[in-house]
Amino acid sequence: MMVRLPKEERPIGSVAAKGSAARSLGAAVHAGVRAAILGGRFEPGARLSPRELAVEFQVSLSVVREALSRLAEQGLVVAMPQLGFSVVDLNIDDLRDLTRVRVLIEGEALRDAVLHADVDYESRLVAAHHRLARTPLTAEGTPATITEDWASAHAVFHDTLISACISSRLREMAARLRDQSELYRRWSGPFDTAAEPRDVAREHRELMEAALDHDAERAVDLLAAHFGLTTSILIDYATTHDATGSEASA
Repeated sequence: MMVRLPKEERPIGSVAAKGSAARSLGAAVHAGVRAAILGGRFEPGARLSPRELAVEFQVSLSVVREALSRLAEQGLVVAMPQLGFSVVDLNIDDLRDLTRVRVLIEGEALRDAVLHADVDYESRLVAAHHRLARTPLTAEGTPATITEDWASAHAVFHDTLISACISSRLREMAARLRDQSELYRRWSGPFDTAAEPRDVAREHRELMEAALDHDAERAVDLLAAHFGLTTSILIDYATTHDATGSEASA
């Protein structure tokens, strides 16, 4: 006969296992919805149905809501009382302001880095660019979705590009602004409607070459154009699509 232990006497391991399983499910849902948002499957402003997501991921509603709440904390999802969850809107005014400030801050950090460049800086930059150039931008079968490996290599490249800047505050501000622009940067891939595909590899190569040539003004101009193209892609998208409140199925 099976003897049911009182709650306080049940093996701790079984409770821990359930907790670990719940965390694993939550992490999987969080990663899946995050990838769908960054990859453009859910458009800006699209409503997210916890019930439909629960069916898709085969998890409970509580697991989905927890994952969506985490995404809201990270700025990818908006939680609205009585209305549920939705993808953040594509805010063109915020995008323009963020781009302008990034050009000012990261551009100055890059100018300073190039002016103080030495052989160690050049070696780091060449290595960072090599890693970026050799890392696949997208995964096979998902041409619109940037891989996490490429995103990591991209962040390292831009960090390295300004690493010789002698102002730690400038470097820190540039890094924070870059983090804030991550969603916009990811969206610029799947939402690019230009006839000619963007040559991101060339943009990064030219940035490296300008820095190695110690041409600070050209490097800053290239960086501004690099940021500006992302902004232009998203503004073009916003003017031809309803980017604020479209419904997306889960």
